[in-house]
Amino acid sequence: MNDGICTKRYARHFLIETETGQDGYLLYRRRSSQDGGFTANISFRRLELSVDKTWIVPYCPLLTKIFNAHIKIEYCNSVNSIKYVCKYVNKGSSMAVFELTSGENDLNEIYQYQMGRYIKSNEAVWRTLNFPIHERHPTLIHLSVR
Repeated sequence: MNDGICTKRYARHFLIETETGQDGYLLYRRRSSQDGGFTANISFRRLELSVDKTWIVPYCPLLTKIFNAHIKIEYCNSVNSIKYVCKYVNKGSSMAVFELTSGENDLNEIYQYQMGRYIKSNEAVWRTLNFPIHERHPTLIHLSVR
């Protein structure tokens, strides 16, 4: 939230048809109760709340069933979305700068600083047990060009 306004664009407005917004994001159809939409009554922390489609996150029922998890899915067709994807695909690994010291009390004027890649415990175990990091199947696909 910024100044009492949700930065994720909630609560969304009711729409009869799906439209493309000026920023390239889709504005999904959200029907009001007058247009055939639903309203649910939810008990939350001893409060009775009435929730309609303006507060529901877009999701794909097929992916939810396949992966047995909630997956937020939205279509965006702006330049910023491509920039966002490329930023994280090309993002490097976590790095750390550390110092090696001995147990002696005398101070050395020269410290050994090294820069190394930080690996989390789950990745360290995965690499120690020699599990594959990535796979490509098939390695080559022939495409016919006409």
